Amino acid sequence: MRLAIIRKRFDPHGGAERFILTAAGALISAGESVTVIAEDWAGGDAPGLERRQVARGGLTRAGRNRHFQNEVADLIAGGGFDLVQSHERLVGADIFRAGDGVHAAWVDRLGRERGPLGALALKFDPMHRLVMDTERRMVADGHTLFVANSDLVADELRAWLKVPEQRLRVIENGVDLDRFRPATADERAVARRGFGLPDGAPVIAFVGSGFERKGAFKLVEALRAHSLADAHLLIAGRDRRAKALAERVTRLGLGDRVRLLGGLDDVRPVYAAADLFALPSLYDPMPNAALEALAAGLPAVVTPDTGIASHIAATGAGAVASRDPGDLAAALAEVIVDLPARARKARTLATRFDLTAATDRWRDLYREFQ
Repeated sequence: MRLAIIRKRFDPHGGAERFILTAAGALISAGESVTVIAEDWAGGDAPGLERRQVARGGLTRAGRNRHFQNEVADLIAGGGFDLVQSHERLVGADIFRAGDGVHAAWVDRLGRERGPLGALALKFDPMHRLVMDTERRMVADGHTLFVANSDLVADELRAWLKVPEQRLRVIENGVDLDRFRPATADERAVARRGFGLPDGAPVIAFVGSGFERKGAFKLVEALRAHSLADAHLLIAGRDRRAKALAERVTRLGLGDRVRLLGGLDDVRPVYAAADLFALPSLYDPMPNAALEALAAGLPAVVTPDTGIASHIAATGAGAVASRDPGDLAAALAEVIVDLPARARKARTLATRFDLTAATDRWRDLYREFQ
């Protein structure tokens, strides 16, 4: 089978891209042909993976998005692919993996965060209107199968887009349980020395791009709480607001306890050095970084608007809190005092998301199209 996977901007530090590379490698090993179609390629590869880049065009954000949709439509029309799976919103794919959730639901959350004037501006933003219109046309075409990566997204596909049950599947993300595992004592000591961390201090890890959406600024504010006075924070991720975040850290006098690491090709040392993981996202359908952290034995503190939140709440493998810095601080402190038990629960929860099982579910889905 010749499978095409569409991702507009391919950044190997992104969660969706790490998922694509990992899943593609497993599929290629099983004898499938996989081609990734992208406009921008910032790195990342898997043995045997084919790459096709489409030309850029358009003057505005909406225009560039529309140009990409048209270029991809032309490419897949003549590409000879047996199956087309898109990680972007466009009409014509056989499968749409809603890894970024429902755009209308995201805009609704963002509007509530920004207040009435901000919500009004979002409503008339040409880019947001285009994406939401594309989502509606994808449902109306009667062809595309929607794959949600969490129950949260599945519920929103039903509520916001009225996707029929026969065109909806849930396949949660997978994580490589061998690659991401609890660190040994030696690995932990080496990682801590590498980041200049004191031996006995609790260390919180944040991994992700999109600092505002994923709550890096909120997390830095939470670190000011008295209950976290001895805690340190590692922030790994590439983001256009990295400078603003660094300035916030300095202004709050937290420079000796917060380390901004930038984008890392390998985030495992971050997990090895940490005691727990935090991702206070405004919206995160199923964060791969949270799965990696859980597999590494790190309890996770997340918000209710993440696809992993219901699992964490049900198992005690961390805590669920709002984005309010005070609530975050309380949840982090609660987890820190119960680290050994919650670390065991974290690793146990991660086994639910075994990558091999997730890949098998995707292959079963592909067989429905053969």
